[in-house]
Amino acid sequence: MTDVTALTDIVCELGESALWDDRLARLYWVDITGQRIFALNWASRATKALDVPSPVGSVALRVDGGLIAVLPHAVVHCDVDRQTIEPVHDVEPDLDANRCNDGAVDAWGRFWFGTMDLGEKLPTGSFYRFDGGLHRAFGGIVCHNGPAWSPDGRVLYHVDSARRLITAYDFDGPAGTVGAGRTFVSDEGEDWFPDGVTVDAEGFVWNCKWDGARIVRYSPDGSVDRVLHVPVPRPTRCAFAGDDLSVLAVTTARIGLRDPDPLSGRVLLLDPGVAGLPAHRYGA
Repeated sequence: MTDVTALTDIVCELGESALWDDRLARLYWVDITGQRIFALNWASRATKALDVPSPVGSVALRVDGGLIAVLPHAVVHCDVDRQTIEPVHDVEPDLDANRCNDGAVDAWGRFWFGTMDLGEKLPTGSFYRFDGGLHRAFGGIVCHNGPAWSPDGRVLYHVDSARRLITAYDFDGPAGTVGAGRTFVSDEGEDWFPDGVTVDAEGFVWNCKWDGARIVRYSPDGSVDRVLHVPVPRPTRCAFAGDDLSVLAVTTARIGLRDPDPLSGRVLLLDPGVAGLPAHRYGA
């Protein structure tokens, strides 16, 4: 078992969207079903929370401060310090059985996120680019997670958890378009589902395995490089954190577990043995 420590006593039902802010030296994460966004000061471990009016799928940094986030059917700007939420754009207002989920910002300052079927059965979800306007990249998604990019920005990694599939797409950064896709990793036949994904400074891909009690590091060709076992069944997303981006912060979930471990739902810290990349900022 990998050595882990809990970052805080806060317990989430569905912890997600771990995000390191290198300017403020703080870690953000969300409790989707708990409808809260957390911000933790890395040095003092003091934590602030922002209550939101509906489930929050993910958060990302903004160049002018605060966060960009997605609620079930909206892109919003929010600020944990100021305790503000500002609606920015509607998303799929006519698809009641969908909601927005995971998201991240590319190196050109655009926010990418996806939607998913609430029942995780139907391919009604889509993948979007938001740069002030909303642009649909592709559809046919059952349960969206990701995205993440290679260090040079030329490959986009996207997860459809329900299909147990991580796809690598050609990515045109200047144009902001998604090209041809190819299977990067298939977890078909496994007992777990691929969840959140991130990329380290060496270009290797880290993926949390829901119901797998593990985080897997893949080489750029999709082969398994290493496996970090964790003491909870449902790690959801990881982010490289700390002053030198050498700590792996992992959000976890306890939702649906009959007898959850005390660490389930908490943010875990691991030593990944490599450093990560700073998160990009929307509007940069």
